[in-house]
Amino acid sequence: MNQDLLKRLRSFGNNSIGFILFLVCLVAIYNKVATNDNLNQFGEEIKLQFYKISFLEWSVLLILFILNYLMEAIKWKLVLAELSPITILKSFKSVLVGQAFAFFTPVRSGDYVGRILFLASGSKLKGMAQMAWSSYAQLLVTLFFGTIGLFFNLPFLPWLKWVAPFISVTALFIYFHPGNFTGWLKKLTMLQIKSKLKVNLVFLSFLKYCIFVFQYTWVVKIFNMPVGNLDLWIALSVMFFCLSLIPAIALTDLVIRGQIIILLLGPWYANSLMLICLSTIIWAVNFLLPAIIGAILLINYRIKQ
Repeated sequence: MNQDLLKRLRSFGNNSIGFILFLVCLVAIYNKVATNDNLNQFGEEIKLQFYKISFLEWSVLLILFILNYLMEAIKWKLVLAELSPITILKSFKSVLVGQAFAFFTPVRSGDYVGRILFLASGSKLKGMAQMAWSSYAQLLVTLFFGTIGLFFNLPFLPWLKWVAPFISVTALFIYFHPGNFTGWLKKLTMLQIKSKLKVNLVFLSFLKYCIFVFQYTWVVKIFNMPVGNLDLWIALSVMFFCLSLIPAIALTDLVIRGQIIILLLGPWYANSLMLICLSTIIWAVNFLLPAIIGAILLINYRIKQ
């Protein structure tokens, strides 16, 4: 009798865990949005600009959002190919679930937790290490373009453009280092991935970077902002570079994005409110939307015994 009750309780717990995680993420997302400075201060104007965007324009943004996360899903699938092969659909779902956790955790660290939920228990720790390679590849692309952009548009911290090349070269050396360690560092060698995979990750990260830039370009076109594409791309490369070096949770990230983009695009477009609307719309599509979808996907999550 006790065993039957225990089994029923365990089954109930397994069936409920997804819903519990969904509620935790949903409440956290709501609280973070409700306390955001940009949304509280400019909420009405941002809402007005949202309504002005046509269905076709929203459709393009959503297609770019899907392509953005498809690139990330392919990267995640590739790094897991030998460890724990998964389908592209499962990879896509796990990436979105990762966004639900990343949305309210420091330095987006929850992304790791969300993704490994879909892995077998024996693969979770190794999966976190493999994901680090995917994130590192994206960082390399960001640093590369940011290093170039800093020499053309840097209204703050002028010394950064001389430090950035050293940061980029060092990061590149570490990424492609064969990692043949000995002694107490020998375990790090086991976490190495093949050079071909490293190159593929960088290529996919480049494609994702281009999609991200085009999203901003599209919204600038929607709002008819008098900013040239080259000036915009240079400003974005600097902003992405700075954001990659600033530890922040996703909501703080929104405020920081707004302030940095005002500094970088101010010489071409003085309407700071519209620049905040620009960064908020991109943030909503790329961070808020996937976090909500990821939270919903958690409802179907079960603990595998």
